[in-house]
This record gives sequence, structure tokens and C-alpha cells, in this order.
Amino acid sequence: MADDGIELFIGLIESIDTPGAVDVCRGLLSVDEQIRADRFKFERHQRQYVFAHAMLRLALSHAAPEVEPTDWSFSTGRYGRPFVAAPTTATPLHFSLSHADGCVACVVSKHETVGVDVETVSRRVAPLSTALRFFAPEEVETLRTLPEPAAIERFFDYWTLKEAYLKARGFGLNLPLDAFAMQVSREAIKITFKPDIADDPAGWRFSLCSPSPSHRLAIADGSGAAGGLRITRNAWPLQDAAE
Repeated sequence: MADDGIELFIGLIESIDTPGAVDVCRGLLSVDEQIRADRFKFERHQRQYVFAHAMLRLALSHAAPEVEPTDWSFSTGRYGRPFVAAPTTATPLHFSLSHADGCVACVVSKHETVGVDVETVSRRVAPLSTALRFFAPEEVETLRTLPEPAAIERFFDYWTLKEAYLKARGFGLNLPLDAFAMQVSREAIKITFKPDIADDPAGWRFSLCSPSPSHRLAIADGSGAAGGLRITRNAWPLQDAAE
């Protein structure tokens, strides 16, 4: 990796699903990954899985050019978080992978506590009723004060930020979504925890972006670096390979 930051890769399926691209991507996957892809009932979900996991391999090789994309192997931790099992690189690499309908994304960093989440923004969602079931009281109250279009936008801000945090911690869904709360403003994005959660809000930085009008993406950075790690957005890494 060129520097101590976060490498972000995003691919919109409508632009990356060019003729031959899925075959090139599939060729980068392990046999187990190919089998998992084939288990999806719908072809669009198969293709999305293939693009996401090929992107991860290419992103890791972008950070460690001495390793071929096909040479990475993975395992999972206690709560199901995937990690690089081999090969061993001079500096250990950590990653987070996410995909939603129409979009795939991953981050790679030297720091373990990084997470990414991307979601498809649905205008049909009922933000308040869903928030009442899952979110912290502070977040619910904020949503109550917003008109519906803004409430939907803020709902997906909260959802992606929360998921990114859980991925960065490696907890999966083993930490309830109402155990911590997000505050989003023009000035900053902050997190607070219930008293029984052993974490320091000052150690976290968050960012939000919209890869497309239909998607919302959040990154959680728990490195504790002053001001947060620099995020570098990269182009879809298969341009040359797919041509």
C-alpha cells in the first residue's frame, strides 16, 4: 500500500457488467467461491457475488502487487468476519466487503477496524416503523422531526453507518443496533454508546457518500488516527482485465 489510509473500490453493476466481464471475474475466484455463487437462485445475484469477490481480490492485489488476485485465501473469525488467511504479506491487510442490488464495494487498509456498507435506497421503506424496531431512541426522535423524503435519506444514513461500524468491529449482528447511536450533521458524524458498551467514541471517524442516486455508502474508521485515515477512491479495478 502506498500510504497509511483506506483504499475504497466501488463498482456499479450497470457499468461494469460488460460483455465477458463476469467470465473474467469468475476466473479469479476460488472453487469454493464459484460454488457459492452458483447457489444463488437468481442470475443477477450470482453475477453480483462474482463481481464483489473478484473486486476484493483485485483490491488486495492493488495494495500488495506481489500477490496475484487468484492467490488470496480467506477464513472467518469468531463472529463470521472474513479475513486474509494467506499469503502472508509484509504488512497485514484488512478488508471489508459489501454489496447491494446494483452496487459492490470494498475497503482495504493496514488497520483492522475499518468497515464499509452499501445499501440500495428504497423510497418504499417506512423509516419510522423500522427505526422503532431496531434503532436507538435518539435516532428515532430525529427521524420523527423530519419530513418523509428527508427521513428516508437519514434512515439510510443511519443504517449504513451502523452496519459499517459493526463490520469494523467484527461483531456482525451480535451487537444490537440500538446499543449505539449515530448523529449526522453537516459538520461531523459522531457515535455514542450505551454505558455497557466498551468503546470510545473519540476513536471513530465516519464518512458517507452516494455511489449513485439509488445507493448510500458508509465507511467506519476505528483506527484512532488523528483526523481519521485518508480515503482514496479507486476506479473499478478490472478495466484492463476485461478488455
